[in-house]
Amino acid sequence: MATLLYTVRSLIQPRESISAKTALKYQTEKSDLKLKPAEKRSSLSLRVSAEDNKRWNVIILTHMSSGSTLTGNLFNLHPDVFYLYEPLHNLRRKVYKDEWNPFDDETNRAYTKDFFDLFRDYLGCGFLKNNTLYRSIPPFARGKKHFTYWRYSTPEFTKEAVRDACRGKKITVAKVMQTRLPREIGIKELERVCRVDPQQFDCLIIHLVRDPRAVISSLLRRKFFAQGPEKTLFYSKNLTSEGLSLLKRNVQLLCSQVTNNLNYVRDNWATWFQGRYKLVRYEDIAGSAMNAAKVMYDFVGLPMTNSIYQWIAEGRIPTEIEFKIKAFTISEDNENRISYWRLVRDPSLVSLVEEACAPLMKEMGYIFINGSEDHQHDLNVTLISKEIPILKDLR
Repeated sequence: MATLLYTVRSLIQPRESISAKTALKYQTEKSDLKLKPAEKRSSLSLRVSAEDNKRWNVIILTHMSSGSTLTGNLFNLHPDVFYLYEPLHNLRRKVYKDEWNPFDDETNRAYTKDFFDLFRDYLGCGFLKNNTLYRSIPPFARGKKHFTYWRYSTPEFTKEAVRDACRGKKITVAKVMQTRLPREIGIKELERVCRVDPQQFDCLIIHLVRDPRAVISSLLRRKFFAQGPEKTLFYSKNLTSEGLSLLKRNVQLLCSQVTNNLNYVRDNWATWFQGRYKLVRYEDIAGSAMNAAKVMYDFVGLPMTNSIYQWIAEGRIPTEIEFKIKAFTISEDNENRISYWRLVRDPSLVSLVEEACAPLMKEMGYIFINGSEDHQHDLNVTLISKEIPILKDLR
């Protein structure tokens, strides 16, 4: 696994913009996301009654530009949740900076140990190590009650205060980016640390996946790849063959990380993941947020609250929240976000992503365009299947 680098300029320039239009009335029709009986039996609420002393954690595993902010806030707003925003962000970006190379055994071992110690400490709601807070909470978030991703900051910022805040909530939820996990199979590392002390804590994993064509489009727009000396390959208006090759390798890397996670879950379903793993597509959340929220809440054993219902259905920000958060709006513009890439990306770039990400797209039920510009631009043509194909193997 390696951090994705580099940018593209020629093929990625948007050809037209999409503006917000008339707001849509929120629909509460039945969602395609329905709990199976096995998932209902495995909900957190049923398990905690028999294991009162065990701390339960929910890990949202995803990539950048995959809808993790929306998904994370569905838990961040819940009164029973102690929420941690990307606890590996500070470790990766500020502590290790550019020194970690997952392909280098020595640096990867050091990073893996720090990751393991960090997660083990906060999964048990202990915060016993002095450096846990400083490695998991970025400096700009400390002591700011109005910081969206750190609800329970205190002026003291002590491990005792944070520990009390954590233990005062039923569960801990953390958002984790795949590119900040050790090795290629990030979910394997999560399983390893989640199993280290089964008497003290356990984990549920929500695996959030988005159409790779949309992910790459968003990352390019945000200039996520614009790092490193080789970025000069993309300065010219027309991409060189070397630039296209470099882009494709990075796209393959991103998609292979997700595919490797899915394969690992399938291969180890019966030994640990059954009842602990939930696969969710971002498109299903964006298309029916209320139903998706209920499905995820049921999976982890949380009740739907009136304030969160109103946040989703009416865009009303809960009055008890002490941090800044945007109103949730259901509008035509929100719907367009799912399909934005279809209107602004060159078909040749889309074909490159489809070729590089074919295994992932097939597993997740994303439908190929195969170079058809008409199909790409016709938003009446659906590019997502009703069911997620890989789920047939996860029963």
